[in-house]
Amino acid sequence: MNYTQNEKIMSITEKTLVVGVDIAKERGGVNMTMPIYWKNSLNDIESIVGSVAKGRANLLCHSAGGRDVYLVEYGKKNNINRMANYSSATGAKDPKRYADKSGENYVPTVLLVGAIHGGEMEGIVGILNLISLMETEVDLAGIPNHELLDATRDINLILIPCLNPDGRARVPFDSFVGKDLKTARHYFQGTWKDGSLCDWPDCKAIHPILGHVDFLGSYFNDDGINFMHDNFFAPMAKETRALFDVCDEWVPDITILLHGGSNTSPCLLQPRYVPVYMNNIVYDLSTNIKKAADKKGYIDMFRIIDVPTDRGEYPPVSFNLTSACSHVNGEVCITFESNQGLAEDNRHTPDEIYAAHMILFEETFSFVKNKRDPI
Repeated sequence: MNYTQNEKIMSITEKTLVVGVDIAKERGGVNMTMPIYWKNSLNDIESIVGSVAKGRANLLCHSAGGRDVYLVEYGKKNNINRMANYSSATGAKDPKRYADKSGENYVPTVLLVGAIHGGEMEGIVGILNLISLMETEVDLAGIPNHELLDATRDINLILIPCLNPDGRARVPFDSFVGKDLKTARHYFQGTWKDGSLCDWPDCKAIHPILGHVDFLGSYFNDDGINFMHDNFFAPMAKETRALFDVCDEWVPDITILLHGGSNTSPCLLQPRYVPVYMNNIVYDLSTNIKKAADKKGYIDMFRIIDVPTDRGEYPPVSFNLTSACSHVNGEVCITFESNQGLAEDNRHTPDEIYAAHMILFEETFSFVKNKRDPI
Protein backbone atom coordinates (compact mmCIF):
# COMPACT_ATOMS: atom_id res chain seq x y z
CA MET A 1 0.00 0.00 0.00
CA ASN A 2 1.20 3.46 -0.83
CA TYR A 3 -1.04 6.15 0.58
CA THR A 4 -0.43 9.43 2.33
CA GLN A 5 -2.57 11.59 4.61
CA ASN A 6 -3.52 15.14 3.87
CA GLU A 7 -3.05 18.00 6.32
CA LYS A 8 -6.60 17.77 7.63
CA ILE A 9 -6.24 14.10 8.53
CA MET A 10 -2.87 14.71 10.12
CA SER A 11 -4.32 17.43 12.34
CA ILE A 12 -6.98 14.98 13.51
CA THR A 13 -4.33 12.35 14.21
CA GLU A 14 -2.21 14.70 16.31
CA LYS A 15 -5.17 15.79 18.41
CA THR A 16 -6.63 12.35 19.05
CA LEU A 17 -3.37 10.64 19.93
CA VAL A 18 -2.57 13.28 22.52
CA VAL A 19 -5.80 12.52 24.37
CA GLY A 20 -5.64 8.76 24.02
CA VAL A 21 -6.49 5.98 26.47
CA ASP A 22 -4.36 2.94 27.27
CA ILE A 23 -5.48 -0.47 26.12
CA ALA A 24 -4.28 -3.06 28.63
CA LYS A 25 -1.79 -5.68 27.52
CA GLU A 26 -3.60 -8.92 26.77
CA ARG A 27 -2.68 -12.34 25.47
CA GLY A 28 -0.57 -11.87 22.34
CA GLY A 29 -0.95 -8.13 22.47
CA VAL A 30 1.05 -5.00 23.16
CA ASN A 31 0.43 -1.87 25.15
CA MET A 32 -1.33 0.38 22.69
CA THR A 33 -2.47 3.95 23.09
CA MET A 34 -5.80 4.30 21.33
CA PRO A 35 -7.40 7.60 20.32
CA ILE A 36 -10.09 8.99 22.59
CA TYR A 37 -12.75 8.49 19.91
CA TRP A 38 -12.09 4.72 19.94
CA LYS A 39 -15.15 3.69 21.95
CA ASN A 40 -16.83 0.32 21.48
CA SER A 41 -17.35 -1.49 24.78
CA LEU A 42 -20.83 -2.54 25.85
CA ASN A 43 -20.70 0.21 28.48
CA ASP A 44 -19.73 2.74 25.78
CA ILE A 45 -22.66 1.63 23.65
CA GLU A 46 -25.12 1.91 26.52
CA SER A 47 -23.81 5.34 27.52
CA ILE A 48 -23.81 6.86 24.04
CA VAL A 49 -27.14 5.35 23.03
CA GLY A 50 -28.56 6.57 26.33
CA SER A 51 -27.53 10.13 25.46
CA VAL A 52 -29.52 10.21 22.21
CA ALA A 53 -31.92 13.18 22.15
CA LYS A 54 -32.18 14.35 18.53
CA GLY A 55 -32.87 10.83 17.31
CA ARG A 56 -34.80 7.96 18.86
CA ALA A 57 -33.07 5.16 20.76
CA ASN A 58 -34.95 1.92 21.25
CA LEU A 59 -34.32 -1.57 22.52
CA LEU A 60 -34.39 -3.71 19.38
CA CYS A 61 -34.24 -7.07 21.15
CA HIS A 62 -32.39 -9.02 23.80
CA SER A 63 -29.54 -11.24 22.70
CA ALA A 64 -29.39 -14.97 23.34
CA GLY A 65 -27.41 -14.10 26.48
CA GLY A 66 -29.98 -11.53 27.62
CA ARG A 67 -27.93 -8.47 26.59
CA ASP A 68 -29.49 -5.36 25.07
CA VAL A 69 -29.37 -4.80 21.31
CA TYR A 70 -30.11 -1.15 20.48
CA LEU A 71 -31.63 0.60 17.47
CA VAL A 72 -31.10 4.33 16.89
CA GLU A 73 -33.25 6.16 14.34
CA TYR A 74 -32.88 9.57 12.70
CA GLY A 75 -35.81 10.50 10.48
CA LYS A 76 -39.16 8.78 10.09
CA LYS A 77 -40.53 5.90 8.08
CA ASN A 78 -41.78 6.68 4.61
CA ASN A 79 -45.37 6.03 3.65
CA ILE A 80 -44.76 3.29 1.08
CA ASN A 81 -48.39 2.20 0.56
CA ARG A 82 -47.70 -1.48 1.13
CA MET A 83 -50.23 -3.79 -0.52
CA ALA A 84 -48.29 -7.07 -0.55
CA ASN A 85 -45.17 -8.76 0.75
CA TYR A 86 -42.08 -8.51 -1.42
CA SER A 87 -42.34 -11.96 -2.97
CA SER A 88 -45.97 -11.47 -3.94
CA ALA A 89 -45.31 -7.97 -5.30
CA THR A 90 -42.54 -9.22 -7.57
CA GLY A 91 -44.78 -12.12 -8.58
CA ALA A 92 -47.25 -9.45 -9.72
CA LYS A 93 -44.35 -7.81 -11.60
CA ASP A 94 -44.89 -4.65 -9.58
CA PRO A 95 -42.45 -4.17 -6.66
CA LYS A 96 -44.25 -0.90 -5.81
CA ARG A 97 -47.03 -3.04 -4.34
CA TYR A 98 -44.50 -3.84 -1.60
CA ALA A 99 -42.76 -0.46 -1.31
CA ASP A 100 -43.75 2.48 -3.46
CA LYS A 101 -40.80 4.89 -3.37
CA SER A 102 -41.90 7.02 -6.30
CA GLY A 103 -43.56 9.82 -4.30
CA GLU A 104 -41.98 13.27 -4.31
CA ASN A 105 -41.80 13.22 -0.50
CA TYR A 106 -39.91 9.94 -0.34
CA VAL A 107 -36.76 10.14 1.82
CA PRO A 108 -33.88 7.69 1.10
CA THR A 109 -32.95 5.39 3.99
CA VAL A 110 -29.63 3.83 5.03
CA LEU A 111 -29.21 1.07 7.63
CA LEU A 112 -25.80 0.52 9.24
CA VAL A 113 -25.21 -2.57 11.39
CA GLY A 114 -22.15 -3.01 13.59
CA ALA A 115 -20.55 -6.12 15.09
CA ILE A 116 -22.44 -8.93 13.41
CA HIS A 117 -19.36 -10.73 14.70
CA GLY A 118 -18.93 -9.30 18.19
CA GLY A 119 -15.14 -9.01 18.12
CA GLU A 120 -15.17 -6.98 14.92
CA MET A 121 -15.63 -3.75 16.83
CA GLU A 122 -14.36 -1.26 14.25
CA GLY A 123 -17.90 -0.72 12.99
CA ILE A 124 -19.09 -0.01 16.53
CA VAL A 125 -16.47 2.73 16.73
CA GLY A 126 -17.72 4.22 13.48
CA ILE A 127 -21.41 4.13 14.45
CA LEU A 128 -20.89 5.56 17.94
CA ASN A 129 -18.89 8.46 16.49
CA LEU A 130 -21.61 8.98 13.89
CA ILE A 131 -24.19 9.18 16.69
CA SER A 132 -22.00 11.74 18.45
CA LEU A 133 -21.85 13.80 15.25
CA MET A 134 -25.61 13.62 14.81
CA GLU A 135 -26.22 14.66 18.42
CA THR A 136 -23.46 17.21 19.08
CA GLU A 137 -21.98 18.02 15.62
CA VAL A 138 -18.59 16.72 16.80
CA ASP A 139 -17.23 13.19 17.11
CA LEU A 140 -16.10 11.55 20.34
CA ALA A 141 -12.78 13.42 20.12
CA GLY A 142 -14.63 16.73 19.87
CA ILE A 143 -13.81 17.18 16.18
CA PRO A 144 -16.42 18.31 13.61
CA ASN A 145 -16.98 16.60 10.29
CA HIS A 146 -19.06 19.02 8.27
CA GLU A 147 -18.90 17.01 5.04
CA LEU A 148 -20.29 13.90 6.71
CA LEU A 149 -23.01 15.84 8.52
CA ASP A 150 -24.02 17.54 5.28
CA ALA A 151 -24.33 14.10 3.68
CA THR A 152 -26.79 13.00 6.40
CA ARG A 153 -29.25 15.73 5.45
CA ASP A 154 -32.40 14.58 3.68
CA ILE A 155 -31.96 10.90 4.47
CA ASN A 156 -33.30 8.53 7.12
CA LEU A 157 -30.50 6.97 9.13
CA ILE A 158 -31.05 3.69 10.99
CA LEU A 159 -28.22 2.43 13.22
CA ILE A 160 -27.63 -0.81 15.11
CA PRO A 161 -24.31 -0.21 16.90
CA CYS A 162 -23.78 -3.84 17.93
CA LEU A 163 -25.97 -6.70 16.74
CA ASN A 164 -23.93 -9.27 18.68
CA PRO A 165 -23.28 -8.03 22.24
CA ASP A 166 -22.76 -11.63 23.41
CA GLY A 167 -19.72 -11.97 21.18
CA ARG A 168 -18.48 -8.49 22.09
CA ALA A 169 -18.61 -9.41 25.78
CA ARG A 170 -16.13 -12.25 25.19
CA VAL A 171 -13.34 -9.94 23.98
CA PRO A 172 -11.49 -8.38 26.95
CA PHE A 173 -10.01 -5.43 25.05
CA ASP A 174 -11.22 -2.66 22.75
CA SER A 175 -9.04 -3.16 19.69
CA PHE A 176 -7.09 -5.76 17.75
CA VAL A 177 -4.61 -3.11 16.62
CA GLY A 178 -1.15 -4.53 17.32
CA LYS A 179 -2.43 -8.01 18.20
CA ASP A 180 -1.06 -11.05 16.40
CA LEU A 181 -3.12 -13.28 14.12
CA LYS A 182 -3.18 -16.19 16.58
CA THR A 183 -4.74 -13.95 19.23
CA ALA A 184 -7.27 -12.69 16.72
CA ARG A 185 -8.25 -16.22 15.73
CA HIS A 186 -8.63 -17.21 19.40
CA TYR A 187 -11.05 -14.39 20.15
CA PHE A 188 -12.85 -14.43 16.79
CA GLN A 189 -13.49 -18.14 16.19
CA GLY A 190 -12.62 -19.72 19.56
CA THR A 191 -11.05 -23.09 20.37
CA TRP A 192 -12.14 -26.69 19.98
CA LYS A 193 -12.44 -29.06 22.94
CA ASP A 194 -8.78 -30.06 22.59
CA GLY A 195 -7.69 -26.42 22.87
CA SER A 196 -6.75 -26.00 19.21
CA LEU A 197 -7.94 -22.95 17.31
CA CYS A 198 -11.24 -23.32 15.48
CA ASP A 199 -9.72 -21.18 12.74
CA TRP A 200 -11.44 -20.09 9.54
CA PRO A 201 -13.37 -21.46 7.66
CA ASP A 202 -13.53 -24.65 9.76
CA CYS A 203 -15.39 -22.70 12.47
CA LYS A 204 -18.40 -22.81 10.12
CA ALA A 205 -18.38 -26.60 9.70
CA ILE A 206 -20.52 -27.13 12.83
CA HIS A 207 -23.48 -24.83 13.41
CA PRO A 208 -24.63 -24.00 16.01
CA ILE A 209 -21.15 -24.52 17.43
CA LEU A 210 -22.07 -24.41 21.14
CA GLY A 211 -21.15 -27.65 22.87
CA HIS A 212 -18.33 -28.40 20.46
CA VAL A 213 -15.87 -25.79 21.74
CA ASP A 214 -13.77 -25.08 24.78
CA PHE A 215 -13.85 -21.29 24.22
CA LEU A 216 -16.74 -19.79 22.28
CA GLY A 217 -15.35 -17.12 19.98
CA SER A 218 -16.91 -13.71 19.37
CA TYR A 219 -18.31 -14.78 15.97
CA PHE A 220 -21.20 -16.33 17.86
CA ASN A 221 -23.98 -15.33 20.22
CA ASP A 222 -24.39 -17.25 23.46
CA ASP A 223 -26.33 -19.98 21.63
CA GLY A 224 -23.35 -20.56 19.35
CA ILE A 225 -25.04 -19.05 16.30
CA ASN A 226 -23.09 -17.15 13.66
CA PHE A 227 -25.64 -14.68 12.29
CA MET A 228 -23.93 -14.64 8.90
CA HIS A 229 -24.92 -18.30 8.47
CA ASP A 230 -28.20 -18.55 10.37
CA ASN A 231 -31.12 -20.59 9.01
CA PHE A 232 -32.69 -17.62 7.27
CA PHE A 233 -35.98 -19.27 6.32
CA ALA A 234 -36.62 -20.16 9.96
CA PRO A 235 -34.15 -17.99 11.86
CA MET A 236 -32.62 -19.64 14.90
CA ALA A 237 -31.41 -16.37 16.44
CA LYS A 238 -33.75 -13.69 17.72
CA GLU A 239 -31.10 -11.13 16.71
CA THR A 240 -31.41 -12.26 13.08
CA ARG A 241 -35.19 -12.04 13.21
CA ALA A 242 -34.99 -8.54 14.69
CA LEU A 243 -32.67 -7.38 11.89
CA PHE A 244 -35.03 -8.80 9.26
CA ASP A 245 -37.91 -6.92 10.90
CA VAL A 246 -36.00 -3.63 10.60
CA CYS A 247 -35.20 -4.36 6.94
CA ASP A 248 -38.85 -5.15 6.23
CA GLU A 249 -40.37 -2.22 8.13
CA TRP A 250 -38.00 0.52 6.92
CA VAL A 251 -37.09 -0.97 3.50
CA PRO A 252 -33.69 0.78 3.56
CA ASP A 253 -32.32 1.65 0.14
CA ILE A 254 -28.89 0.47 1.24
CA THR A 255 -27.98 -1.73 4.20
CA ILE A 256 -24.32 -2.13 5.18
CA LEU A 257 -23.13 -4.85 7.55
CA LEU A 258 -19.88 -3.64 9.12
CA HIS A 259 -17.22 -6.33 9.52
CA GLY A 260 -13.53 -6.59 10.33
CA GLY A 261 -11.41 -8.58 7.91
CA SER A 262 -8.03 -8.90 9.65
CA ASN A 263 -5.63 -6.78 7.57
CA THR A 264 -7.61 -6.66 4.36
CA SER A 265 -7.67 -3.47 2.35
CA PRO A 266 -11.12 -2.00 3.09
CA CYS A 267 -13.72 -3.02 0.53
CA LEU A 268 -17.38 -3.64 -0.18
CA LEU A 269 -17.88 -7.33 -0.81
CA GLN A 270 -20.19 -8.19 -3.67
CA PRO A 271 -23.43 -9.86 -2.47
CA ARG A 272 -24.24 -13.21 -4.06
CA TYR A 273 -27.55 -14.67 -5.26
CA VAL A 274 -28.92 -11.21 -6.04
CA PRO A 275 -29.95 -9.52 -9.32
CA VAL A 276 -27.02 -8.12 -11.28
CA TYR A 277 -28.32 -4.55 -10.93
CA MET A 278 -27.60 -4.84 -7.19
CA ASN A 279 -24.02 -5.87 -7.93
CA ASN A 280 -23.71 -2.88 -10.26
CA ILE A 281 -24.89 -0.60 -7.44
CA VAL A 282 -22.19 -2.04 -5.16
CA TYR A 283 -19.56 -1.53 -7.86
CA ASP A 284 -20.61 2.08 -8.48
CA LEU A 285 -20.63 2.88 -4.75
CA SER A 286 -17.22 1.24 -4.34
CA THR A 287 -15.85 3.39 -7.14
CA ASN A 288 -17.17 6.54 -5.44
CA ILE A 289 -15.62 5.52 -2.12
CA LYS A 290 -12.23 4.83 -3.67
CA LYS A 291 -12.23 8.16 -5.50
CA ALA A 292 -13.17 9.99 -2.28
CA ALA A 293 -10.46 8.20 -0.30
CA ASP A 294 -7.84 8.99 -2.95
CA LYS A 295 -8.92 12.64 -2.94
CA LYS A 296 -8.53 12.79 0.86
CA GLY A 297 -4.99 11.49 0.56
CA TYR A 298 -5.61 7.78 1.20
CA ILE A 299 -4.19 6.61 -2.10
CA ASP A 300 -5.01 2.95 -2.79
CA MET A 301 -6.51 2.41 0.66
CA PHE A 302 -9.79 1.03 -0.72
CA ARG A 303 -10.05 -1.77 -3.24
CA ILE A 304 -12.92 -2.45 -5.63
CA ILE A 305 -14.41 -5.92 -6.00
CA ASP A 306 -15.58 -6.73 -9.53
CA VAL A 307 -19.16 -7.75 -10.28
CA PRO A 308 -19.21 -11.54 -9.75
CA THR A 309 -19.97 -14.12 -12.41
CA ASP A 310 -21.42 -17.56 -11.75
CA ARG A 311 -19.26 -20.14 -13.50
CA GLY A 312 -21.13 -23.08 -12.03
CA GLU A 313 -18.47 -24.00 -9.47
CA TYR A 314 -19.20 -26.61 -6.80
CA PRO A 315 -19.58 -26.23 -3.91
CA PRO A 316 -21.44 -22.98 -4.49
CA VAL A 317 -20.69 -19.80 -2.57
CA SER A 318 -22.62 -19.25 0.63
CA PHE A 319 -26.06 -17.69 0.75
CA ASN A 320 -25.31 -15.61 3.83
CA LEU A 321 -26.88 -12.83 5.93
CA THR A 322 -26.00 -10.22 3.31
CA SER A 323 -27.78 -12.20 0.61
CA ALA A 324 -30.75 -12.83 2.89
CA CYS A 325 -31.22 -9.15 3.81
CA SER A 326 -31.24 -8.28 0.11
CA HIS A 327 -34.13 -10.70 -0.38
CA VAL A 328 -36.12 -9.52 2.65
CA ASN A 329 -36.97 -6.20 1.00
CA GLY A 330 -35.55 -6.25 -2.53
CA GLU A 331 -32.88 -3.65 -1.77
CA VAL A 332 -29.13 -4.00 -1.78
CA CYS A 333 -27.32 -5.17 1.34
CA ILE A 334 -23.51 -5.04 1.41
CA THR A 335 -20.76 -6.43 3.62
CA PHE A 336 -18.03 -3.89 4.39
CA GLU A 337 -14.69 -5.40 5.41
CA SER A 338 -12.46 -3.16 7.51
CA ASN A 339 -8.77 -3.47 8.19
CA GLN A 340 -8.19 -4.32 11.87
CA GLY A 341 -4.58 -3.27 12.34
CA LEU A 342 -3.14 -6.67 13.30
CA ALA A 343 0.62 -6.99 13.68
CA GLU A 344 0.78 -8.40 10.14
CA ASP A 345 1.37 -7.08 6.63
CA ASN A 346 -0.88 -4.24 5.44
CA ARG A 347 -1.47 -3.00 8.99
CA HIS A 348 -3.58 0.16 9.31
CA THR A 349 -3.44 2.60 12.20
CA PRO A 350 -6.51 3.42 14.33
CA ASP A 351 -6.84 6.77 12.54
CA GLU A 352 -6.79 5.09 9.15
CA ILE A 353 -9.41 2.55 10.24
CA TYR A 354 -11.60 5.34 11.59
CA ALA A 355 -11.15 7.48 8.48
CA ALA A 356 -12.15 4.53 6.28
CA HIS A 357 -15.48 4.28 8.09
CA MET A 358 -16.15 8.00 7.90
CA ILE A 359 -15.44 7.99 4.15
CA LEU A 360 -17.68 4.95 3.73
CA PHE A 361 -20.52 6.66 5.58
CA GLU A 362 -20.23 9.98 3.78
CA GLU A 363 -20.11 8.46 0.31
CA THR A 364 -22.95 6.03 1.03
CA PHE A 365 -25.21 8.82 2.29
CA SER A 366 -24.43 10.95 -0.74
CA PHE A 367 -24.85 8.02 -3.11
CA VAL A 368 -28.25 6.94 -1.81
CA LYS A 369 -29.78 10.32 -2.61
CA ASN A 370 -29.07 9.72 -6.30
CA LYS A 371 -29.87 6.01 -6.35
CA ARG A 372 -32.64 5.20 -8.79
CA ASP A 373 -34.91 2.20 -9.23
CA PRO A 374 -33.56 -0.17 -11.90
CA ILE A 375 -36.82 0.07 -13.85
